[in-house]
Parts: sequence; structure tokens; C-alpha cells
Amino acid sequence: MTSAQHPWCRASPSSSPSSGDTERVPRRLPVVITTFVVCLAGQQWSPVVAGEPGPRKDPQWSTGGDARACSGPIWPDSLNTTPGPGQGRRVLVIGDSLTRNGRKPLKRALREDGWTPTVRCFGGKRLDWAIAQATRAKELDQLPATVVVAIGTNDMRWIDRGTTASRMKELLRVLGPRRTVMWVDTYASGGDRFTREKERWFNRQVKQLAADSNNLHHIRWGSWARDQKVPFADALHYTTRGTKTWASRVADEVSRIAG
Repeated sequence: MTSAQHPWCRASPSSSPSSGDTERVPRRLPVVITTFVVCLAGQQWSPVVAGEPGPRKDPQWSTGGDARACSGPIWPDSLNTTPGPGQGRRVLVIGDSLTRNGRKPLKRALREDGWTPTVRCFGGKRLDWAIAQATRAKELDQLPATVVVAIGTNDMRWIDRGTTASRMKELLRVLGPRRTVMWVDTYASGGDRFTREKERWFNRQVKQLAADSNNLHHIRWGSWARDQKVPFADALHYTTRGTKTWASRVADEVSRIAG
């Protein structure tokens, strides 16, 4: 029998006391509460706890059949207890194909430092997508106190600088001033519409935004990678060794800055 069929759940003049029945309320209150619980059971409603994180897997995540996509982001049920700077703490990484290629060594390195990582990544994506991902994570109550942004290469290849600068500020607005945000800057080979000059402009924006903010930190990757002679596999992506170096550098900086 559903709640709609149950006589206790039907509205009736006796389902609540009238203004003149105030003395009878104490005797009837247990019945009202019991009836309410039975009605909830009949409807098979699920109670929602305020602030409770959303599902372990985002039901709205879709690859759209695009081979550049990462698998859906996983929000682990339990926190990592490995001793380290991130022990018992979550970190969200939002990135493009560089993150996609390096997500396995990155998550492994973060876990070794105690972090509980969640990664939202998709090759070819730009800042407008990153803004949507931060918004979605917030809707699911899965936007933790520590966030890493590794987006910018594709913006500099395709989007004008005015739009890019505006989107960078909008992403920070969505993330809010109370989180520790780390932005990994860019490293250009000079090919496929991503010139060294574009790299320098974008990295200056990250540096300036970090200087103007109390909660944004600049992870210096481009100049550091060039000093280390990190090798490219193509115009945009790194070799396997270069990808592992990227992952190690990001994880080390996350633990240094937020640990």
C-alpha cells in the first residue's frame, strides 16, 4: 500500500488540531509523529542531510564518446590515512589533456603524501569548462578546501586574451576566497599555435592573480620545466618521463603549499 492509499496519509479535518484544541496537542503529538514516519516510509523518500556530499560518481559526467575524456571523477567514500602533509584531507584537480595523461602518477604521488584526490579532466578543454566543473563540484558538495587548477594551454591556442583573463577571474570567483587554490602555469614547445610568447603572457596572469589574492598560489611549472629540460612528445604533450616529472612537481608543490 502506498502513502497515497494509506488512510493515515490522507488529508482530513482531524489530521491536525484546531486552534481550540491546544490542550489536546500533547496527547496527540506521538500519533502525529508516528503517522508522519509511516507516510515517509510509504513514499520511500530518502532523508537528505545538510552538507552531505553527493554521489561517489557524478551521474552527469559524460565523455560523449570523446577519446580525449577522462573517466568520471571519483569522490572516495573514506579519507586516506597515510601519514603525510595531506593526511585526512581532500584535493580536487581540474585539468585538460596534460592532467589526463598524468593523472595516474599524480594521484599516486598525492596519496603517498596522505591526500585523498579527485580528478576532473578532459583533453582539449578550456577555462569555460573548468568554471562549469567547479560549479558542478560545488553543487555536489564536492569542492574541497584544496583545489588545483591545471588549465590554460588550450585557452592560449584558441581564445583571445581579454576573454581568457576574464575567465580566469571568474573561475577564482566560483572557487571562492576561503579555499586554498593552486594554479599550475603553462609550458610551451612553440608549436601548434602555443608560442613561447603566449606561455609568458598566461604565466604572468597567474603570477599577478596570485600576488593579488590571499588564497591563490602559483605553481611554477613552465620555467622550471624548461630549466629541467622536460621533453615533449609532440607540440603540446610531454613524453612519459616528462609526464611523470609534471606529476611529481605538482604533487610536491601541493604538499609544500597546503601541507
